[in-house]
Amino acid sequence: MAISPPSDIVSDVARAADPARYQAASQRLSEGAAPVDGTGFDAAARQVGALRGIGGADVYTLRNSLKSDAGSAEADKAKAAYQQFEAFVLQTFIESMLPKDAENTFGKGNAGAIWKSMMAEQLGTQIAKSGGIGIASKVLAGRNAAENIRPESAQPAPAFAAKLRQGEI
Repeated sequence: MAISPPSDIVSDVARAADPARYQAASQRLSEGAAPVDGTGFDAAARQVGALRGIGGADVYTLRNSLKSDAGSAEADKAKAAYQQFEAFVLQTFIESMLPKDAENTFGKGNAGAIWKSMMAEQLGTQIAKSGGIGIASKVLAGRNAAENIRPESAQPAPAFAAKLRQGEI
């Protein structure tokens, strides 16, 4: 069984809201003219560019600005991941350095071991946030260097390759 509404609900609401404004908007749409109040796409792009601090922004400048923002957000995400890795490594180091016979400080049994582990985790996280010991920066630099290697530079030197083929190496 199909339903057949008596009319288009959206059109009825638009006509009921302000018939004169509805007619003016439909006429501008059919003519393809820009809105009268100057809030077209170009004006919106200029407003967004002004908010982002880009003078005289066009669509391409805004796109490139947004791409660089996405790239910096991705770089921040990678940096945070390596920082968390460094915090984990530091947690392991710190936990092994904490005294084993400190039941008065940490408590006895499993509760003491958990408390000690949690303390080492927090210490490692705070040390990593404050700059750490350089593990994250070294691993991140290695990753960035590996991404910048071109395939032709990864090939062996010609003399080495020739010696390898001849069985000298």
